[in-house]
Amino acid sequence: MTTSEYNVRGMHCVGCSSAIKKLLEKNKHIQEVRVELYESKIFVTYDESNVDHDTIVTTVGRFGYQAAKA
Repeated sequence: MTTSEYNVRGMHCVGCSSAIKKLLEKNKHIQEVRVELYESKIFVTYDESNVDHDTIVTTVGRFGYQAAKA
């Protein structure tokens, strides 16, 4: 398992952070998602043999947010 940090643009409220967390956690290869709302960051722990950075960035983008590896 690997944990990566991402900066997320557009995440301004608890609803935003909850939506991102729930969407990422639907992927069975993502073990944990920790959101730092006021820092606009997420920390994702995932199986690197099945999930890559593009998958995480694309998933976050489905709600209109922009994620970039920190």
